[in-house]
Parts: sequence; C-alpha cells; structure tokens
Amino acid sequence: MGKRVVCQRCLKAQAACICATIKSIDNQHFLHILQDPSEEKKAIGTARILGLSLTAAKITVGELFEASLFDLNNSYLLYPDESAMPVDSLLASGKINQKSQFILLDGSWKKAYKLLMINPFLQALPKISININKKSDYRIRKSPRVDGLSSVEAGYYLLSQLENNSEKFKPLLNSFSHMINYQIASMPAEIYEHHYLAKENLDKQKD
Repeated sequence: MGKRVVCQRCLKAQAACICATIKSIDNQHFLHILQDPSEEKKAIGTARILGLSLTAAKITVGELFEASLFDLNNSYLLYPDESAMPVDSLLASGKINQKSQFILLDGSWKKAYKLLMINPFLQALPKISININKKSDYRIRKSPRVDGLSSVEAGYYLLSQLENNSEKFKPLLNSFSHMINYQIASMPAEIYEHHYLAKENLDKQKD
C-alpha cells in the first residue's frame, strides 16, 4: 500500500485538503493557539483552520511553554472555569487594546487541563469565557461535555464577540463544515450511525 499523500499546507490527506475553502481574515486581536502534540496531525483537527485563515495567529505545538514568549500583562486565556470573565464583560471593562493577546488551548478537555496544570504562568492569566448560542457542529468527535466546542468554533465565537462581527469570521465555520462533511461522507454509513448519530439523537432526547 502506498504512503498517504499529505497536503503540506493544511496537513490533511490530499483527498481531504481544505486549502480551497480557506479565506484570509484580518483579525484585530492576536490569537495564540497552544496545541497538544496529540492534535497536530489528526485528520479531524480544526486548529489548523485558524492558523491558515487568520492573519494574526500562531500555533505552537508542545506541552511546556516558555512564559517569556507571552506578554503576560496583556494576555487572556480562553478557559471556561468559574473564575472566567465573559468576553462582553471584558470589553465593557475597557482593559483590552489592539495589543491584547488571546490564548486558546487545543486538545481534548483532559489534554487542555493538563496543559494548564503544567504551565503555571497560564494558570495566573485572567481567564475569559464565550457566549455560545448553539451546540457544536463537531459531529464526528465525542466530547464528555455538552457545551464542548472544536477549537475553530471556540476561535470563531471568541473573535466574533471581541470584534462584534460574526459575519467576518463565518469563513472559519465554512471550512470547518467542509471538513466535517467530507469525513462523514468518507466513512461507512453504519459507522457514523452507530458511533456518532446515535449519540447525537440521545443528546437531543436529554434536552
């Protein structure tokens, strides 16, 4: 069997390449994505969409990060715990400016928590939360939380709310939908039905 051909830009299999769907978006606030190594080459990983689309964004892969790489006096961590301030409240406070930076942890809930715990400087940053108005469209990943989002969805909500302009960031979701639809179309119908659709229907029954 021949080696799978991978697109060197989006890091997905050539047949699943999303590059044609990527639109450049000039975001006002820098987004730094800290990615757990287990996510870097996942076929259904979404952080790459943010990295390719946003003009002010960076993906750093690893577990331990150097605090000196961040402006700790003007950075905020997107992490929805009890201490997190809603983005709307942060905007109203007048604390952010054009140089403010926002950090997003890319990984499962367990991996994101680990990244937080082993990097004390991240724990010390002010945490913020986003307002989510619909369930995730991540139909092919199982999350233990009903409010779980993919990284690209989290980035979409964060940046849309920071700039009060959801239309500007819609291309992020369009690329995401293209990726999800391709993956679903590529798997046997019974696999999707058993592993994903059944769970989705069960979640709807609980609402």
